[in-house]
Amino acid sequence: MTTATMRPIVVAFVIICWIAGAVYGAPYYGKFLGKLSELHHGVSGEVYAVDGRTLYLKDFTYDGQGPAAYFYASTGRTADRSGFRLKDENGSPEVIRKYRKEGVTLTLPEGKTLNNIKIFYVWCEEFEVNFGDVKIPRNFDYPRPQKIDALKGVHGISSDPIVLVDAQTLLVPNLSYDGEAPDAKFWVGRGAKPSPQGIRVPDENGKEVPLRRYDHKTVVLTLPGDLTVFDIGHFGIWCEAFTVDFGHVQIPSNLNVPPSLKMLGVSPQKRPRNFDISREVSRPRVPLVGGQLEATTFRPNRQFHNFFQQQPSQNFLPFTIQQQQLLTPQQIFAQQQLRQQQAQQRIDQNVYQTQQRQAIPYTPLNLQQRQYQEQLAYNQFLQNRRLLEEQQIKAQLNRQHNRFDLAPGGQNAYASFG
Repeated sequence: MTTATMRPIVVAFVIICWIAGAVYGAPYYGKFLGKLSELHHGVSGEVYAVDGRTLYLKDFTYDGQGPAAYFYASTGRTADRSGFRLKDENGSPEVIRKYRKEGVTLTLPEGKTLNNIKIFYVWCEEFEVNFGDVKIPRNFDYPRPQKIDALKGVHGISSDPIVLVDAQTLLVPNLSYDGEAPDAKFWVGRGAKPSPQGIRVPDENGKEVPLRRYDHKTVVLTLPGDLTVFDIGHFGIWCEAFTVDFGHVQIPSNLNVPPSLKMLGVSPQKRPRNFDISREVSRPRVPLVGGQLEATTFRPNRQFHNFFQQQPSQNFLPFTIQQQQLLTPQQIFAQQQLRQQQAQQRIDQNVYQTQQRQAIPYTPLNLQQRQYQEQLAYNQFLQNRRLLEEQQIKAQLNRQHNRFDLAPGGQNAYASFG
């Protein structure tokens, strides 16, 4: 085959590889709904359905010059004031800001899904103008979690049907595994069956260590890096040391599952711009009114209440802060001294009307009686030990006596030598 005939084949092969690489590396935002119509104020972008209640706007652009523009959706087929507002990506219901080719994630209100609405649009409430919209097709099949087969294999491996929660998350319900294998790992890879060329999947704790024992436990696994369920053909448990397949399931192609938050550039811990950290503090806060501390009600105890129920004498003249500002420091000090003296007098006169507490007699343990009981116990111990020693001596004497009672009839064997 000549060079001239090989050149078209090589070019075609390069083009096919480039297209395949582009498709493989294409980001996934959900199911494509359409492009926003570009009507006013530079509104543009692509709209994707993430799931039944979430929309993603790719490369959304808006100049921010509208006086009262909001994200809107409607159950009707036309963009008008009969629709309802959607909060922005930060959860704020305020007028939307300026956007320049940004990714925006929006959530429908409670009770609303893509089955209920027929149009999404950017709406100016002040002039009732549609800045741009996209229609929702009838009977739209939005992305949703999908069940696949259950795990079943050696080493007691079993589970309920696995759920593909999103493009990077797998939920394995009621997983069981005896934990006896030396190097078992969660495993994914291309093709229908596992092989040593597969990829480890961290366990539910994010660790790539040999799997422990599972007893009907539900685990949630996240695919590593940018790997998605669209890039793999199987999932299972694989012994990496001995290259043995313990059990696997196949991942179907053409899945219609939601993208993960990571794929949308949204962090689960991301705080909205209007996030109030004080709402997350469990301790009670001092209420504020107009930026000032709100007055609170002080509830004194009964004794404190009785003290101030007494009619103050003429010499006892409480004064306010405004009155203090008109007095000299010497006068303020004299007033404080007078109040302290009057308070001490009231205490001395027993104005609290409290009864004198009677001391509770404290009776210690009778030391002589305790010593007597201890002496009795010690005497009993000595007596028992003495009896035991006597029994041991008697037993020893009996053994020595029996050594000489060897003749028949009980006669002493050494009597003839006497």
